[in-house]
Amino acid sequence: MQLHLGLRGLAVLGCVVALGVATSALGSSAGMGSARFVTPKAGAKTGSTVTFAVKLNDFKICPACVGKANKAGSGHLHFSMDKGKFDYPKYSGANGKLAVQLGIAGKYSPAVLPKITYMHLPKGKHTLAVFLVNNDHSNTGAKSSVSFWVK
Repeated sequence: MQLHLGLRGLAVLGCVVALGVATSALGSSAGMGSARFVTPKAGAKTGSTVTFAVKLNDFKICPACVGKANKAGSGHLHFSMDKGKFDYPKYSGANGKLAVQLGIAGKYSPAVLPKITYMHLPKGKHTLAVFLVNNDHSNTGAKSSVSFWVK
């Protein structure tokens, strides 16, 4: 079977495909939950100490479940500042200490709260990503990120 769409049909199809990709990147289409940064806003200018907060949808953080059997819609968070460059105790405090204990420092900072504070960040542009993860630390596929500037 051949499909003849013409230019307008291709444009519409391209928009539908792009919308589907954008939705799956946010993680809400597969029932895996989603997150979005509430503070700071994208592009914000901050000091070297910044507290980030995320709003979760269809996902519950379960501190007592870490390391137990996976359960859909439940788990914890992994924050990653500049692809892990600042995920050490000096920068992410207690979350960074836990990262050292787990042997994942420099990759991400695990969290059982929908917020994290980073300190001593150098001037310039930074990007923080948050991943919704299962109890066994595997990714659910849902993530969000925010870029900001330290002045």
